[in-house]
Amino acid sequence: MEFLTRCLCRRIVRRTVYKYLCRSDEDLEQEIYIHLWEKRYAYHEQEKLSAWMRTVSENFCKDYLRRKSQKYQRLTDYDTDNQTETISTDKDPEYYWIEKCRRKLVLNAVDQLPEKMRKALVLVEFEGLSYDAAAKKLGITTGTLKSRIHNAKQKLQQQLNYLIC
Repeated sequence: MEFLTRCLCRRIVRRTVYKYLCRSDEDLEQEIYIHLWEKRYAYHEQEKLSAWMRTVSENFCKDYLRRKSQKYQRLTDYDTDNQTETISTDKDPEYYWIEKCRRKLVLNAVDQLPEKMRKALVLVEFEGLSYDAAAKKLGITTGTLKSRIHNAKQKLQQQLNYLIC
């Protein structure tokens, strides 16, 4: 039984990491395993183990991407006079150019969303507000906010599916 659980865990974590990063990342997988171990007491027997693992893994990946995005923003200095970017030389310059282009495409697609969807998505995904805080700021219910975000993400997925790895 323990072997099956380990295999299930490994498969779920790997798929989740690949889904969010479009590549495998063993270091991130190890961090997720540690996080799952630390959160093991939050699991309730009446829940399906695979669903719980998937949720914890997805939330960890979202947090990782949010932290990575903030770190990248801090590393990136915008020169307003020349409209150029000073970027750390840790990685291949082509990587940064591709990411910059991808980010522009995503931001343009977000700008094209209907105003209500765009505001909801920006507050939660870009500014990092909780659902409750964003709903309160917009003066709507949490359910309405979640619906708008879901619809916005579906619309973005349709517009940007060619960017997916």
